[in-house]
Amino acid sequence: MTTRRMAISVEATRRELRLCGFALLNHYLTMHQVIAEHVQLPPVEMLILIATTTGNVQRAALRPGSLPEALRGREPLPPELVVPMSRRAIARVTGLPTETVRRHVDGMVRRGILVASPKGVLAPSRLSEDWAAGAVLSLLESQAACTEQLLALQAIAPQAPRPARPKRG
Repeated sequence: MTTRRMAISVEATRRELRLCGFALLNHYLTMHQVIAEHVQLPPVEMLILIATTTGNVQRAALRPGSLPEALRGREPLPPELVVPMSRRAIARVTGLPTETVRRHVDGMVRRGILVASPKGVLAPSRLSEDWAAGAVLSLLESQAACTEQLLALQAIAPQAPRPARPKRG
């Protein structure tokens, strides 16, 4: 398997700063809109949910080569791969005050959006819900459009693919 990477042009980004910024911010707003359409949370709580979801699965996501193929789809991860996230960690990742995070997380737990555990909070898997695949496709389309705009502005450019590393035996 080859890995494709993009090179960033600082010069082109500076030259086209407004248009690059517009493409990136428009992508961010589209992401927010797609997610908000389905989770229907105020922005602060959506940020907390996204940070928690990402933090919960980071251990598994960082090791994609070690996951069995069956775990690549919609099924929830095994509990040993899901890491609870502390309120302090959520505050650190989001930049929100710890007390704000605590207050919102407590409300989200009461409403069943997050699940409390002795080591922190967990976001239940929503990948099996009907809307999940469509939302991910919309997010990918937005990412692709943003990438195309940045390529056209020459702010990013494809690098030559890296050859696959031989497997150790």
